[in-house]
Amino acid sequence: MYTYKNLIDDIEILHSCGAKIGSIGTSLLENEIYYIHTGLDEGKQLIITGGIHARENVTTQLVIKQAYRHLRLPMGIYFVPMINPDGALLIERGSAVAREYAALLLDINGSDDFSLWKANARAVDLNNNFDARFGTGKSNVTRPASHGYVGDHPFSEPETAALRDFTLAVKPYFTVSYHALGREVYWDFGQKSDKDKAMAQSIANMLGYDCVDGDLGSAGGYKDWCILQGIPGVTIEIGSSWLSHPLSARDITDDVCVNIDLPSKIAKLYPKIYGVG
Repeated sequence: MYTYKNLIDDIEILHSCGAKIGSIGTSLLENEIYYIHTGLDEGKQLIITGGIHARENVTTQLVIKQAYRHLRLPMGIYFVPMINPDGALLIERGSAVAREYAALLLDINGSDDFSLWKANARAVDLNNNFDARFGTGKSNVTRPASHGYVGDHPFSEPETAALRDFTLAVKPYFTVSYHALGREVYWDFGQKSDKDKAMAQSIANMLGYDCVDGDLGSAGGYKDWCILQGIPGVTIEIGSSWLSHPLSARDITDDVCVNIDLPSKIAKLYPKIYGVG
């Protein structure tokens, strides 16, 4: 299990090696949501996120690994490895970390084993809480749950509000959102852009993943919201579909996404497809 403490330890090492470290805000339980910046401050920036779903903490490890790889490279990249620190702490330590929300979470979960939990400490699925056809997703639910609950309103959660504000401030040219599982690349949220599709297909080809057309009834995700803001992006589901949660780092050691320098490839691919410098 990759823990919040592991993340802080890696961030301290990255900082000592020259990376810029900061926070996009704090979670519901007031844990920092860290970012790591590598490369040039000026010019176009890429945002790469992981750990928005608690049980998918292998994506946090992947984002950290990519941050290490990019310490000495010039392209500007913001890595946000763990958007949902409260969920990660729930998995690690149980409901005791949730303070006033502990009783609610125990009632929902049925035990103090949160290893399959996806939501935050208020039982909101953060990747359904963005203002992108909010509440209309095929798998959305309207009450607190381990996954799928959309929340009271878009950006009701401090984690999603923080990522929204950070994204609007950075104005990235592209975003990558890591999830697990399936070895698929999602790009479509109704824009039907030939360039967006070509970018997603190129990424999928590099990874040996499937490129999925259509939104498949999803809504409220970070990638979806970015697209509505005019920011192209992809959701990348790492890990074979035959795996099951909870995952360990060993489960994805042979995954192409872990073993190639995808951020650099995206930075070089973007101007060729979109025709901009």
